[in-house]
Amino acid sequence: MKTAKYAPPRRPRQHGFASVISAARLHLCAVPEKPEVRARHVAALLAFTPTVARFGSRMRIRFEHGPTALWLTQALAHKDVELIDVGGDGGTVAVSNPQIVLGRYGFREGRWVFGQGIIAAVGISRGAVHAAATFNRHGMKVACPSAAMMLTLTAVMARLGINAKPTDGQPRAAISPGDVAVALDRLGIAEVAAQYRRAMGGQS
Repeated sequence: MKTAKYAPPRRPRQHGFASVISAARLHLCAVPEKPEVRARHVAALLAFTPTVARFGSRMRIRFEHGPTALWLTQALAHKDVELIDVGGDGGTVAVSNPQIVLGRYGFREGRWVFGQGIIAAVGISRGAVHAAATFNRHGMKVACPSAAMMLTLTAVMARLGINAKPTDGQPRAAISPGDVAVALDRLGIAEVAAQYRRAMGGQS
């Protein structure tokens, strides 16, 4: 559905790997989910998004993908959650009283408790990819806020049959090009694999 909220006029279409991450995020906004999976998806999205700022009893989350900001606002569906702005260059969500609003998602005293099991693993993996994945000719990488979170994510993905490896230096969970299609399938967005293959074919 085309709306002015999602993309302003005359914005150039994305190509190559930029189009792959846009497609992945858009599909993750639309993937059918049970409530218990959605809760972990929301939690990991917020935990892995690098642009989360706290101002007293208020949290502001800036997304570079406008539909994701809209998706989060609708997923939280709370009177203390406000979509401040949304457009082709992103969107911002403001949460008042985050300890109360986000408590049911596992937000505890400024940190996230995700839960265990396969259901949690699906939601956590989707949220992390939704928030912080990038694609290039070396595969898919998910930037993590800490080394501990990187190890958690690689272990969680392993439960789903996704072969993600921790990296040295900047903490990231790395998936090789040959494993990207399997990872996307496990996340429920297998359609995006075709775009990744096209982007790979266009690289020299």
